[in-house]
Amino acid sequence: MTDPNRSPVFGRIADLLLEIGGLLLLVMMLHVTLDVAMKYLANHPVPGTLEIVSYYYMVGAVFLPIAFVELTRGSVAVDLFYDRMPLGMQIGCMVVVLGICVTVYAGLAWITLGDALRSFNKGEVVMGPVTVVVWPSRFVLPLSFGLGALICTWHLARLFLNPAARRDLIGHHSDGGEV
Repeated sequence: MTDPNRSPVFGRIADLLLEIGGLLLLVMMLHVTLDVAMKYLANHPVPGTLEIVSYYYMVGAVFLPIAFVELTRGSVAVDLFYDRMPLGMQIGCMVVVLGICVTVYAGLAWITLGDALRSFNKGEVVMGPVTVVVWPSRFVLPLSFGLGALICTWHLARLFLNPAARRDLIGHHSDGGEV
């Protein structure tokens, strides 16, 4: 059953990026295990493991799921005072929080896009035991932050335009009042 408050397009993208992030964790685990095994069993570790783990696996595993976290509103939240606020203040808080999220994500997307384009133009590589091309991994951040900004903007629009979505976003008001 699909959630009526979840965007089908954002949902598919967020799910795909979450699955890719999980797959990267699995591949990273296998790669590091192979590296350690080769180091201690054959005295020959897998070259470039540190660079690949640092620039590809970890970046993807951490940043690709941002869209899913924002779509499901799965961020850490402390509702100590929020639950006791009147409905109008809860809506106001949600508007402020989503506005800040849009601004921060959009700013981070813009800054990291500039970094990614500079890295691409230079053909950035990291030289260790082997040379690893790292410029493609630089585009994960602007992609992830940009999607985070889009999803928060979508939530903000839903907060203003859709009463059912408003109830979903701010939670159910304890006195059962109309949202």
